[in-house]
Amino acid sequence: MKKLILLVTVALISTPVIAQHLQIQSPQIQTLKAVPDNIPAWMYNKQRNHIYPQRGVYNNAIYNVRDLALDLNAIAVGHAFAYEDIVTGKAKDLETKTYQKINWVLKNPPKFMPDEGNISPTFGRKYGVLEQVFEWAHIFHAQTVDVLASSKLTNEEKEAEIEKLYQFYLTKVPYAITGLPMNMGYLDSQPYSKAFRQKYPKVNGLFWGYHWLQGTMYDLLYEKTLEEQKQAYKQVGKQYHSQELYRTDRAFMPMFAELSPKFARRFPAISNTFDNLHMLHDMVNDILASYWLTPQQKDEQITRAIWLVMAANHREMEAGKNYGGEGLHDHRFESGIPGMGLMPADISHEGHNHDNPDNSEKKPDDSQGHEGEDHQHHNHENHSPENPANTEKKPDHSNAQEEPTK
Repeated sequence: MKKLILLVTVALISTPVIAQHLQIQSPQIQTLKAVPDNIPAWMYNKQRNHIYPQRGVYNNAIYNVRDLALDLNAIAVGHAFAYEDIVTGKAKDLETKTYQKINWVLKNPPKFMPDEGNISPTFGRKYGVLEQVFEWAHIFHAQTVDVLASSKLTNEEKEAEIEKLYQFYLTKVPYAITGLPMNMGYLDSQPYSKAFRQKYPKVNGLFWGYHWLQGTMYDLLYEKTLEEQKQAYKQVGKQYHSQELYRTDRAFMPMFAELSPKFARRFPAISNTFDNLHMLHDMVNDILASYWLTPQQKDEQITRAIWLVMAANHREMEAGKNYGGEGLHDHRFESGIPGMGLMPADISHEGHNHDNPDNSEKKPDDSQGHEGEDHQHHNHENHSPENPANTEKKPDHSNAQEEPTK
């Protein structure tokens, strides 16, 4: 009996010491949110489903702007390398060996878009649904820039096709991420938030550099001739490789509407979709980097993170309204920017895109105040939205041939 009492006493005394040594924050563990009860059954699917893009004359047209296409190919490899190393016990090498491996690929990109599932098979087996959500959004990403880079479509045809692609993305499979503005302050204030950027700043810098390029390229391509696109990417590509990939001083991820404000004003739901995709990437990164989470907790929190940004979780809600849910259903947006959800209170969004002259064109919408609760932000007002246009055009399933690579 005395031995039992002694063991219990030692355990009670040593647990806080061990926790302090490991920097485990017990309040974080206690505040982890449970996986909601209304998770749809498909989110527990363990089988891999290969998803195919929409057919169109514009497919692979991004190779018309070849340097950009190659850089996008390298981005896919970089993400896959990092995720595979994290889940196979090589996280300790992320800032050294993995970083060097990714950096080499960024400087020597593959000629064709790789299959990320083949590069990160362990990650795909462990987090198959997450990989499918990523893949479906990446396909949408790729097809929209293919349309913009196509030499076979007029500007009017490009806009109509992008609308159809968005409807195709929303309806073809259940993996669609919401196009509503999301409260970034809420999503980035989970118990595990910021773990990845603090623990792996160099690799996180690469990831945010990717997101900078993926946001910047839309206005670079939008309503431009092929020659204008090629010339513009000479400068953007130089900035991407010399500066943006290696920045570790960003307080928050690059936001789409600040990098491509013109495209975001025309397609706010698409702008929000890509920001929400990138926020999901950040949340998953943070979960995987949180050593105080058990494997089961990581699985649960990744499932929850996916569900937080799924379109099905925000059905019948509108941009500009706050439906509560501790911030989950706060769909208000930054002043005059329907394609950009509310930023964290301590982040000033003006600093995200100081090099983009289009920022000067943004005008606030002073028509009404936001609905719902007051929300404090740094240097922002809360204004009511214009609901983004949501055409009901059906996807084109024609047998048109793909645009040849140039």
